[in-house]
Formats: sequence, structure tokens, C-alpha cells
Amino acid sequence: MQAEIGLRDKVFNLAEAHALLPVLQVVCRRHFLQLQPIQERLSKMLANDPRRKVYEREFEVQVSQWRSKATQLGVRVVGLWTVEFDVGEGSLCWRYPEISINTFRKHGTEFSERVKLRDYIEEYDPEWVR
Repeated sequence: MQAEIGLRDKVFNLAEAHALLPVLQVVCRRHFLQLQPIQERLSKMLANDPRRKVYEREFEVQVSQWRSKATQLGVRVVGLWTVEFDVGEGSLCWRYPEISINTFRKHGTEFSERVKLRDYIEEYDPEWVR
């Protein structure tokens, strides 16, 4: 697994996704904590406040850095703090600050159509679980 970090379009198995999750959690936590004060400042500013552009740019930089680090780990970023681990037939879905990977989505379906990972494994016994 270590040699594959940084590969884009990586196809994971369940064990690899679980092994990478702690690293991903640290990356997300670090950037999430850095964004909190920026978001707080922005929420207290009027839309026409001239300082707003500086904080918006800082926000964009932090999100861009997080996105870059996450994709370097081989996951697909689908939203702020939301990533997917491609397993071939679909993706394992995870969103910070969830403790574990609990949902699955088949390719070609919407994110809202995710199913519980345990249910999918029980019903289909996919190869990527072994």
C-alpha cells in the first residue's frame, strides 16, 4: 500500500481503504481546524465588507490544499470533507468526521443513493472485500 500512495485513479480493496483512513482523518482534521476561524470570521462579516475577500481567499487556499492532499492519497474528492475510495464496481464513501467507512455507492448512481456498506457486503459478497 505504501508504494501506491500518490497514485491517482487508485482502485482500493476494503482493507486498503481502512488502512488509509487514519491518514485521511488527520489531513481532514488539520484543515478543518484551520478553516474554523476563517468560517467564523466570514459568518460575522457583512457581504460588502472589504476585508471579506482576504478571508474568502484564505478559505479557498485551505480547501485547495486539503483537496490536493486527499487526491494525492488516491481518493476521489466529491465535496468538502467528503471522499470516495474507488473499488472498481463503485465507491466506499466517507465524510469527515465519521469514525469509519460505512457507506457504498455504485458507479453511475447519485451520492444520495448510498447504501450501508454492511448491507451491500452481505447481499453481494464483492471481491474487493477479500
